[in-house]
Amino acid sequence: MAKIIIQSSEDKLNGIHYEVDTNQQPLGVGGMGQVFKGTRIDSRTGVARDVAIKFLFDDLSAGAIERAQREASIRISNENLIEMFGFITVEEPVGNGGVCKRYHVVSELLNGVMLQDLLEGNIVDKQGQEVPYASQLYELAQNDRTKFALDISINVLSGIMALHDKGYIHRDIDPSNIFVTSDGKIKIIDFGIAKQINTLGTQDRQLTTAGQFMGKAAYAAPELVVGDVVHQNATTDIYAIGIMLFQLLTGRTPFEGATHEVLDMQLHKSIPLKDIRNKELRKIIQKATAKKQSDRYQSAAEFRVALENIARNPAPKPKLNFAVIGSAAAAVIALVIGVAVMSGGGSSDEQAENTTTVEDIAAIEPAKPAKPYSINDPVTKDNSQEAVEKIMRDETI
Repeated sequence: MAKIIIQSSEDKLNGIHYEVDTNQQPLGVGGMGQVFKGTRIDSRTGVARDVAIKFLFDDLSAGAIERAQREASIRISNENLIEMFGFITVEEPVGNGGVCKRYHVVSELLNGVMLQDLLEGNIVDKQGQEVPYASQLYELAQNDRTKFALDISINVLSGIMALHDKGYIHRDIDPSNIFVTSDGKIKIIDFGIAKQINTLGTQDRQLTTAGQFMGKAAYAAPELVVGDVVHQNATTDIYAIGIMLFQLLTGRTPFEGATHEVLDMQLHKSIPLKDIRNKELRKIIQKATAKKQSDRYQSAAEFRVALENIARNPAPKPKLNFAVIGSAAAAVIALVIGVAVMSGGGSSDEQAENTTTVEDIAAIEPAKPAKPYSINDPVTKDNSQEAVEKIMRDETI
């Protein structure tokens, strides 16, 4: 066992230190470093807590290290945000009296699955264990897509409200940065390109260059696309959540294609709102993803309230007009019988052989089994459903 202890000067004052066994298998390896499971120990209370400790690679650029510092500095305790504990620099002596600095980011240890993985049908964690909450959400998506989308979006907005209240915007909201935990939480992670609202301090200038695109094209607000750093604010995150809400409802993002094509569509093309069946949700997504920032919701709280109103007052299921459908079915049967009579002329036995019965109709068009549902499939309608909806258009949402 190679147990090491790391501690910042702030931790030392507060009686906090971290222990980690570097001989264990890392929890994960990314572009910036390896993540190990560690323990946060409060010597004053004796309380120990599992944490994730990222050991940054030695060859990272100064900008990447500053980005890690930024992420670690956003310490907010909220059930919908990953909790960060700090950035720790450890100095190790090297030959000729020199010093080597090693950097670490400490955060809450999360177990579960990324929302992106859940959307692709994966509901097990890295140890291969099923995540019960992810399984519940997956089942909900199959049975009530609207409630599934609302539940996730409301939780994400709650986390974003806390982040905005502390003066930060995330700038990288998408399903790969939303974590579904084993203890039933939905958490926003990765504050790597977060920015302080209404400021452009030293770190902002170093991490964000005007005219440079940051984030993910499919969820990027126009001001992100053009790198308009000064005007990136709370509405920038609201745009991304509006795009994600569209995706959760339909199974796809509104704009797809090569990155440069998607970025151009974010600037110039309207969201295909016709794909959203619920007219109230259609209005909400339209407002959240408006090209002009002043036309969007101006706060995450306002956006969340709009979604909560729908969650509390779900639209009623369309009622089938059985009288109309029955008449239509009767007309079909009458037409079939009429055709059979007109084709008669032979013996009664021949007429009997040529007569088509209701049972024959069922045999000709057997009921087709329902297509297996995929959470990642776009929401579509088969022909029979469209026919019913056409009859009942006034009652359809």
